[in-house]
Amino acid sequence: MLRTTRRAEPSAMEETWVPIVATVPSAYRRFNTTYSQTMHSPPASTTHRPSFKVDQPNESGSGEPTRAERLYRCEAIVLARMDLGEADRIVTLYSRQHGKLRVIAKGARRPMSRLGPHLEYFSRARLMLARGRDLDVVTGAETEDAHLSIRDNLDALGHASHMVEILARLTEDRQENRAIFELLDRSLRLLADGVDAFHVTRHYELVLLTMLGYRPELIRCVECQAKLEPAPHPFAISLGGLVCDICRGRAAGARIASVDAQKYLRVLERGGLGATVQLEIGESLRSELEGMIGAYLRHIAERDLGSLRVWRELGGGGEAV
Repeated sequence: MLRTTRRAEPSAMEETWVPIVATVPSAYRRFNTTYSQTMHSPPASTTHRPSFKVDQPNESGSGEPTRAERLYRCEAIVLARMDLGEADRIVTLYSRQHGKLRVIAKGARRPMSRLGPHLEYFSRARLMLARGRDLDVVTGAETEDAHLSIRDNLDALGHASHMVEILARLTEDRQENRAIFELLDRSLRLLADGVDAFHVTRHYELVLLTMLGYRPELIRCVECQAKLEPAPHPFAISLGGLVCDICRGRAAGARIASVDAQKYLRVLERGGLGATVQLEIGESLRSELEGMIGAYLRHIAERDLGSLRVWRELGGGGEAV
């Protein structure tokens, strides 16, 4: 029976995120098609195809699980990883079939490892896993899309790091949600294609919040449900939406959302990425939107989210918000 050595699982605070390296951003490819049209480009070809042959179930009637029962396949995207021992890694994945998983890749840090190249940050791969006592073990891997262009663009790299970080922080283990997997995969593909990272990330954040049940209220007062007039309104982080002038006293720690910020979010909510990706917006509005949604995400996650801050400190953006 295949077993893994029992080890104490590291806490979420010990997970490591993508080391962002300052590189020269590549030129953006112009995005002249709608959101839905960009969402089904074929995956990249792979270079390593391990055998995924599974033994037939043992019908002997013994209580021990067969090899076929211990093994299972999934398609997953790498969110994070951390070193374990001398050559192993614990990898955090988001899979199409099982949601978020934490698995062990034995020997993945060795130079000649056949697993390591398929478990790079942001890569989408087909995996063969063996069920273990504490964490499941990666026994085979096949890259489907490495999203390599993200690594050549500091802007895309910082925003991709933010995407995988908030997904890891806001989701529970083994909660299947195929729509979230598709959202992450398509968003990473757009970043790799050179689409404006700001627009792609704001769309990803808003859709992810909606899928997880945290959609911010942008049309009516989140407290009294009165329809909001076209004017600046406080965005109540603790309440999850905009509030009217009458209810603003109940919105402790609220951020004032300008009319332009409200318009952008409403257009994004109604029309999707295709409705906003070609909009030219200034740095002040970008900073306002990033800060407002970022504060809401931190409130939900109940912890700091450091990827965009590190990216900004390395010269990838404006002032911290």
